[in-house]
Amino acid sequence: ELLVAVGLRSVRPAERGEFTQRAYSAGKLNLVEVEALADLVTADTGLQRKLALKQMDGSVARIYEGWRSQLIRGLAHAEAIIDFGDDEDLEENENGTVENIWGGVIAQVQTLRRSMEGYLDNANRGEIARDGLKIAIVGPTNAGKSSLLNLLAQREVAIVSSIEGTTRDVVEVSLDLGGVKCTVSDTAGLRNSGDDDDSTGLGTNRVDEIELEGMNRARRAAKESHVIVCVLDATHVQQLLRDDGSTPSLNSADGNDTTNDGFQMVKSVLRDADPGQEIIYVANKADLLPRSDAAVYTPPIAILRDQLSVDHTHESTPDTNNSTSVVSYAHEISCSTNDGVEHLLANLTQIVLNRVTSSDSSSTQNSNSIPTEELTLITRTRHRYHVTKCVEAMERFESLAANNLEGVELAAEELRLAASELGRVVGAVDVEDVLDVLFADFCIGK
Repeated sequence: ELLVAVGLRSVRPAERGEFTQRAYSAGKLNLVEVEALADLVTADTGLQRKLALKQMDGSVARIYEGWRSQLIRGLAHAEAIIDFGDDEDLEENENGTVENIWGGVIAQVQTLRRSMEGYLDNANRGEIARDGLKIAIVGPTNAGKSSLLNLLAQREVAIVSSIEGTTRDVVEVSLDLGGVKCTVSDTAGLRNSGDDDDSTGLGTNRVDEIELEGMNRARRAAKESHVIVCVLDATHVQQLLRDDGSTPSLNSADGNDTTNDGFQMVKSVLRDADPGQEIIYVANKADLLPRSDAAVYTPPIAILRDQLSVDHTHESTPDTNNSTSVVSYAHEISCSTNDGVEHLLANLTQIVLNRVTSSDSSSTQNSNSIPTEELTLITRTRHRYHVTKCVEAMERFESLAANNLEGVELAAEELRLAASELGRVVGAVDVEDVLDVLFADFCIGK
């Protein structure tokens, strides 16, 4: 009514992303910049905002356009060979190769391909920085997983009780660790299903089908995470000690059956971890440990390393190039007294930062030193897919171009495909389906 009153009868509310869509149609924004604007609108952390702003300034699109221009120049050379080859010197050299035909095109394509492969081989850092990093807290029942989540979140997120199996589902909370968005998941405690006889020590406290599903979800959460925080009860860890201070194998009959059972199930989860996943061991309830005889006291962390260590490339690999990024992968804490929690959080934050920054960097890794070009170039699965397809086409070109004169047409087609894949990244080629989904995600009026 107000618009009609002032004479603006033809005015209507804007559709989702309509202003951005008009800017794209008018050539004011390319597809990478449109995606960056969408990321900026939904950014939760400082790093996500930095990544989005870096992409919006056009520098990322210029890299893609530069790559595409090099491929187009090579394609123009190939087209010239095809169209005017009869008028050119196409004799093979004394080695039978065709380097004289392609000139420096093959070498340029090889150099460009290696550069792209360097960006692809970055452990998905850009996607992790944009989408966030997943952290799963796993361990036996009553180890203090929910208490740790509440401490990290600084609020009551999960229910805490002394009853085994209180947590039945995955409880997630979003945290900002060093500027990186992290989704931390508290999971159901792992224990024996209780289907066996009472020798498990569980007695009649059997696991129902709901808790069993919760444990299955815990395993999936651990499998899908980037970092696994393995939490165990420090007093149970101490129960693994023999009288002489040595630790038996978990497969032996020594020690407490219930403790061994929980350790076995946790170890099975860690054994399924991928090489790219980080594993942090946490012995909670350290305040309950008897320390009367310090001479014979064995820290639970030493026992954890002995009992739970698996063949894992990232289990204890500090960054030797940077003293500020050396991290600890084993901690003793107390969620009741908060002892050790601050140190655990600091190490967890450093591990997160190391996942989104280059491991060969010699500079101090912190939220102020990122984003880097490596992070900002490939931040979406769509980008990685098209760059990967481009590299594959370039590899086929190199094979065909080095073959013989009959492969010129096919080699030129591979260059055309490679250039087309890069064009799809910036929106220069066939991206209508992408645009429909992208603009639908915008807020009204953007």
